[in-house]
Amino acid sequence: MHYLSHQEATLQDITLKQLEIFNAVVIAGSITKASRRIDLSQPSISQQLAKLEERLGCQLIVRNRTGAVVLTPAGDYWFAASTEMLGRLKTVFSEHDQRFVRNNLTVRMGLTPTMRGRFVSEAAKIASSQEGFVKFEVKYAITSSELVEMLRLHQLNCAIVSDEAVVHDRNAFAITPLFEDHIAWVVPASVQPSEIRAALSANKSVQLAAPLQHFVDMDPQISLRDRSLEWYRHSLPNAAATYSASTYPLAVDIVAAGLATAHCPISLLPNLPHSIRQKIHLLRIKDMTRQVVLAMPKHLLSLRSYAQTYNGIVDFCRNEYAAEMTPNDQEFMQVA
Repeated sequence: MHYLSHQEATLQDITLKQLEIFNAVVIAGSITKASRRIDLSQPSISQQLAKLEERLGCQLIVRNRTGAVVLTPAGDYWFAASTEMLGRLKTVFSEHDQRFVRNNLTVRMGLTPTMRGRFVSEAAKIASSQEGFVKFEVKYAITSSELVEMLRLHQLNCAIVSDEAVVHDRNAFAITPLFEDHIAWVVPASVQPSEIRAALSANKSVQLAAPLQHFVDMDPQISLRDRSLEWYRHSLPNAAATYSASTYPLAVDIVAAGLATAHCPISLLPNLPHSIRQKIHLLRIKDMTRQVVLAMPKHLLSLRSYAQTYNGIVDFCRNEYAAEMTPNDQEFMQVA
């Protein structure tokens, strides 16, 4: 490959599209994953990356045998530079629209399926009450990590995620804690407290009630899955992972059918229909929690409508939603 010298490479030679594609590939970790997320064919991505490297006169990425990309020193430099430039440009366009075009508010919110229903309707209400409201969009992803990646790619402008997923993004995003999300063991309402006590006793030879012989295994991408499996190995070793589910709402549906037990975040409770809630009992698991936060690009908080939406969602989660996450007496099972 013939590389141009730095003197020959001009600003006109390097396009914003090339920088966006390079940025997306690095964030996604491979050209294959980036292709799905930015809706561009792999050959087109490879072609644009090759042009960018030719303009810059150096190699930016190396692909290993699995297809994953590894940054060269120049790649590290240009990833940081392109992230800063694209983020600044996003800010400029956003402020332009707000100041000179119209005072509009378009909320593109990212959620895991746990936060469906009650939360979505309230968040939409908060956004739609703001001056200049235009549109409220919701996109789901299985994990918080996926949502944070979508934030980085500017596909979302706010998201409800676990705190650990944004630990490296505090310079780019405003991050506010919403609530501590405890993980519960969910069992069918037909299972009696005495059967639970027997199953969790030191006597591992006890005959388990039928639903306790099975549990729902979660999608491998879900961060709490390993801890959940460890809990079953230690506390209920004779139970089998007979079922699997990609989301916590699906897992609870299986439990409500009386087939198995599962783990789920308490934050799911306000979003479950009464017909499901009356068919389950919950037991809180000690030391299995996560901190849930609201994340939004910092520059948007300088715009009044976005700041008010952000603060409105924070207030709702802290003052109302967190209270609704507490199981009632019929749902909470005492086995001690």
